[in-house]
Amino acid sequence: MLANARYLTSLAVVDDPTEAKHDLDRVTTRKKDAAGRSCSGFNPLARPDTEIFRAVMDGEHCLRGFTNRDIRTKLQSSIHLKRCPKEPKKQSSKVSRIFRRLHAHGLIAKIPRTRRWKVTLYGRRLIGTTLYLRDSDFPRAYPSPFA
Repeated sequence: MLANARYLTSLAVVDDPTEAKHDLDRVTTRKKDAAGRSCSGFNPLARPDTEIFRAVMDGEHCLRGFTNRDIRTKLQSSIHLKRCPKEPKKQSSKVSRIFRRLHAHGLIAKIPRTRRWKVTLYGRRLIGTTLYLRDSDFPRAYPSPFA
């Protein structure tokens, strides 16, 4: 009896990964946005999606949120905006589509009566977890561009 009690108390400290797995399944599958259009899922360990996640989670955006222009400047040298380097309208459209995708998955939310967006609590938890996994658990397989 005593051994079973000790075993159960030791298991109580272990984190249950079920919620994190559910969150990863949720973000990697296709979703429909508010207009009913389909949005592709994210690959949390792929470099292009990680670049988006890093740009959105930048500490500069914690207080006031971020705008299309803020994210455009962060993604300027990324694969997302390489095809239209000198065309601000096309870049803006591309970032708007990225926002639609992030919003459809529940990672960001619009700040009412502004042109700003913020990362949701779910988004902070999921994006933070994926960035942590990529940087700490898979550093050799996925080298960080900021290291």
